[in-house]
Amino acid sequence: MVTDLREADRVGEPGARAALGFVRAVAVLASDAEVQVAWLSRVHAVVDELVLEFDQGFRLLSTFVDRDWIDAGAVPALAELDRQLADMGGDHQRVLWTAEALATRPEWDRVRILARAALILLP
Repeated sequence: MVTDLREADRVGEPGARAALGFVRAVAVLASDAEVQVAWLSRVHAVVDELVLEFDQGFRLLSTFVDRDWIDAGAVPALAELDRQLADMGGDHQRVLWTAEALATRPEWDRVRILARAALILLP
C-alpha cells in the first residue's frame, strides 16, 4: 500500500491530486449558474466538462474513502448527485447541456442543491 500522497501520484494510483480535483468538481457543480458559465468561458470548455472531472472522481470514490481523503459520510450525497447527473444524460437530454440551460433549467438547480449538500460533507 502506498502511504505517501506524492508517491501515490507518481506510481499511477489515484493520488491526492485526483481527490482534490474531485472536490473541486463538486464545488464547481455547487456554484451559481453565473459562476459556472464564467468558469466554462475561462477554461474554454463546454457544459459537458462541468461533469467530466466529477465522473472520473466518482469512479475512484471508494479509493478516496479507503485512504481517508473523502469522508464515508459524504458517499450517499455524492451518489445522489451522480444519479441526478446520470438522469440528465443521453441524446434526448441534449437541451440540458447548454450555457442557457445552466441558468434556466430546474435540473441544474437540483444539481447545484445536491452538490452543495455533498460539499458540506467533504473535507
